[in-house]
Order: sequence, then structure tokens, then C-alpha cells
Amino acid sequence: MTAQQATIGEVFSAGAKEFHRWSSLLWDQVGQATVEVSAPGRGERVLDACCGAGASALPAARAVDRDGLVDGVDLAGALVALGERRARQEGLANLRFYEHDVTAWTAPDGGYDLVQCALGVFFFPDMDRDTAKLAGLLRPGGRLAVTVWEKGALGGWGQTFKSAVETEREWPGSSQSAQLARIDTADALAPWLESLGLRSPRVIRRDLAVPLTPATAWDLAVGSGTRALLDGLTPAAVERVRAHFTAALEAASVTDLDARILTGTAVA
Repeated sequence: MTAQQATIGEVFSAGAKEFHRWSSLLWDQVGQATVEVSAPGRGERVLDACCGAGASALPAARAVDRDGLVDGVDLAGALVALGERRARQEGLANLRFYEHDVTAWTAPDGGYDLVQCALGVFFFPDMDRDTAKLAGLLRPGGRLAVTVWEKGALGGWGQTFKSAVETEREWPGSSQSAQLARIDTADALAPWLESLGLRSPRVIRRDLAVPLTPATAWDLAVGSGTRALLDGLTPAAVERVRAHFTAALEAASVTDLDARILTGTAVA
């Protein structure tokens, strides 16, 4: 496990409470939309990479039914624990969660029928190399499904948060943002999947309806990867960022999150 990956796991674990407040608002919508495109079938073996609290793993487990199996893998132990709790509440015995580096995961005998990753590949240390590893876990003819933010998504929320952080510190560059920018359009995502050695790529776009309040907007900021941008600030400085951020959202009448996603699939 690399230092970068450990940091990502720690960031998401630290914000697990706020992350889960967004499960019903956004993450479960993204997960359901991903599964509608990845289309796990009854009896299939599925790997849900970067599974978080189970947003896409749970509907995949329902789809494969008792004859199938879903492995959910994530670095954030606190999110994995949430996913386990949700699976128990639904009685989904065919869904197993693991706190593990998915880029070092091994496939069962014969490989997976489907590997899916919702909003995760751009967090990998090397997106091309590590997503190719996921594709390598597929059986011949198996499918890879990847969901990413579309270019410009989260714009109003994101730009306001950026401005708020910059009142306390310089905005750092992000390898995750740079990697996402390479695949955040349909015209870029499809050939990228082919570059991994996959075939027959297709991309489906979805708009998700997500209302936003200043309180939920802050929960999203501290319950996702952007939480890392607050690391090193004093509690007083974080509070100033929060106050600036929420006041700016109210002043600009930002009441909806611009949540647009692309889900690309391809065949091994």
C-alpha cells in the first residue's frame, strides 16, 4: 500500500459520517445508475472496486441474486464497515466487503464476470496502470464498467469551495483532478477503455437530481476527497472556510448540485 493510497483511505474514513449522510442524496443514485449500465446478471461474480459504503455493491448483489457473489473492496475501513452494516440489514449474504488495496486484489478462479468502479479510478496512483490491473481480473468476455464525473460537473459547489479554501491557503494541484480531466467526456472515456486492451466500449451519460443546502454542501466537502484540502488547517481556519463557503452558496442561490456522470463499459 502506497503512502498516497493510505492517505486517501484515511481521508474517507475520517469523513465517513458526513459521507454516509450523502448516501441517499447522491452516492446511492450514482451506484444505481452504474449498475443499470454495468448490468450484472443472476449468478455472476462481481468485483466492486472502490466500493465505499456499498452504493453500487448493494444493487449489484441484489441483481446477481443468491447464485451470484459480489466482492466490495475499499481502502477506507470506516466506509467498508458501513457497507457491511447495510448488507446485513438487507440480508445480502452474497455481498462481502474487504478493507484492501484493490489494485493488489486477486481474482477468483476463472476471473470475474464484471468489474465495476464508480467514481474511483481517478484516485488511483496511476489510473492507466491500475485500471488495467482491474481489467486483468476479468474472465475472457467479462465486462469492465467505470463511472466518472462529466466535465464541468459539481461546478457551482466546487468553485465556491475552492474560493473558500483559498481564503486560508493556496489551492494545491491534484493528481486526481488531472487524471479525471483525461476521461471526463464521452469522446475521451471510450478510447481510454480501448487503450486498456478492452473492446466494444460504450458510454452512457446521466443527470442526477440533487438538491443542495449550505449544510449538506459542507457535509459533501468534508465527507469526500476534498476533505484532504483542509488538512493542516487549524480548527479555527476550517471554521472560517466553512462560514465563507456556506455564506457564498447562499449569496449565489446555489440550491442544486450539478451532478452529471458518465458510465463507460467495455469487454475483455
